[in-house]
Amino acid sequence: LINYAFFDKDMQLQIEREKILLDELVQLSESAGDDGLVVDYQPVLDLKTDQVVSFEALSRFKSKRLGLVSPLEFIPLLERTKLIVPIGEKILSRSLKFLKHLNNLGYDVSMSINISAIQLLSQDFATRVIQKMNDVGVDPTKIWFEITESIFSNNYQRINQILGEIIKQGVKVTIDDFGTGYSSLHRVLELNTNGIKIDRAFIDGLEKISEDIAITKDIVSLGHKLNYLVVAEGIENETQQQYLKAYNCDRGQGYFFSRPLSQEKALEFLHNKNK
Repeated sequence: LINYAFFDKDMQLQIEREKILLDELVQLSESAGDDGLVVDYQPVLDLKTDQVVSFEALSRFKSKRLGLVSPLEFIPLLERTKLIVPIGEKILSRSLKFLKHLNNLGYDVSMSINISAIQLLSQDFATRVIQKMNDVGVDPTKIWFEITESIFSNNYQRINQILGEIIKQGVKVTIDDFGTGYSSLHRVLELNTNGIKIDRAFIDGLEKISEDIAITKDIVSLGHKLNYLVVAEGIENETQQQYLKAYNCDRGQGYFFSRPLSQEKALEFLHNKNK
């Protein structure tokens, strides 16, 4: 039996690109600063009041040689190499400092930060987070950690225990991409969590189907029965927004409201929206 392996120029270029990216990410992880790390903030609105109540911190990487790199490319690489632990701390620090700045200006807003299983399971994660919150002087009740359902496929009990320790400090936890993960409803009920974020798959195309057959309203209702704050992501038009408002979804984010913004633009958007 002969096995053939095909190797072409595109594969070679991809391998070289990944090596360049990884070298720069290692440098970032080992440096005291965070040059090259770009953190933007997407506004999250209260669907009843149309006011900004939160921001989601979203990171990208500005490579010296490759230009701006999407999180879809560099986050999986960070997770595979466990560089997500030191670089995730840099993202957390920057997000908390911006939150503190907004709160100091008198804005009653919170911050959502994505956290991976590798970060949660890293040594003394809860202790380090609590220390960082104290160092920045930020109110823990203004912080939301976003986790995906898929992280509970491994080390479920340990992860749930760590989330419990964080929640005791006042931090809130929400399940991102709700409805597309691996968890059974029974498992979701057992989680130490405070909210769900409905995946955009349940928002896309709402304007094209009958309200009777759209199940998004049922997900909102389920979330409320479980006492969760319910957020919808990926809102792209007014019809989707009106549907979610009609069925009492709490919060929403998406390009209909705003793309992710730099700190300066986020502050400007907040000032104009929350007059």
